[in-house]
This record gives sequence, C-alpha cells and structure tokens, in this order.
Amino acid sequence: MDLQYKNGTQCFNCRVVGVCVKEGKILLGRLRSDDYWTPLGGKPKFGEPTESAILREYQEETGAALHIDRLLSVIENFFTLDGNRWHQYIFFYLLTDPDNSLALFEGERALLDESSAVYRWFPISILDTVTIKPDCIRSIIENLPDDVDHIVNVD
Repeated sequence: MDLQYKNGTQCFNCRVVGVCVKEGKILLGRLRSDDYWTPLGGKPKFGEPTESAILREYQEETGAALHIDRLLSVIENFFTLDGNRWHQYIFFYLLTDPDNSLALFEGERALLDESSAVYRWFPISILDTVTIKPDCIRSIIENLPDDVDHIVNVD
C-alpha cells in the first residue's frame, strides 16, 4: 500500500525523489502527457523507509542499482491538480552510481515500469530553460546543499 490518502478533493501523499549527477547532467522524468519534468522517484510503501523506497524506485524505473549519498531536502509541497488539492511530503536524495549501472544517453527513453513515462538526461547548466515541478527542485539541484533543507513550496 502506497503512502497516499484521498478524501474527496483533498489528497495527501509522501514521495521520494532523487538525482544522480553524471558529467554535469541529471536524469529527469515525466509522463508523456505532462509538459513538465521531475526527478525520478515514487511513493514509499507503508512501513518502507524513504531510503529504501528511492533505491527501489530507481531500480524499478531504470534498472540501475544506485547508492544514497545524502538527503538534500524535505519539501512540504502544496498544489492543485485536476481539481484536487494536494498536501505532499517529498524526501529528495542525492544518489551515486559507483557501479556505473545508470548509462548516459541522448534523447528520451521509456521508463522500465511505466510505458506512459519517459526520462532524459539534462545538463545542469540549462535547467533554467526546463520546466521542473515543483519549482523549488531546480534550486536544490543547482546548489546541492550540504545540509538538509526544509522547504515549503506552494504552487
């Protein structure tokens, strides 16, 4: 059971996301129907620590066995989507690829576990031209804080 609750138009969930920096690039994903990108991740299962969840999600989505470098940020994210009001907690991790199991590639590829989603490598230097949700993600990626940031984001 994913950590998600819906009551009418009020919704809550917990998400884990992560980025792995390789040659000045990061991997972002999106649903084919979306016009924005987000770091790869998903929802923890009930009773699953967020550290385990982000590694599982990356394995499921890319086939790569990554390691956690550190927790970058905890984001309280408030937004409206399709008429639903969302309250979301996001645990955002910096990941490493010591075994080089996450290959760099050009263009978009389909995620392994979701045929309606794609992922792509973006140079960090051009992130100001890429629509990323939530908006606060861009500054976290550009700065990669040493200490855990707590951010409240309202879209």
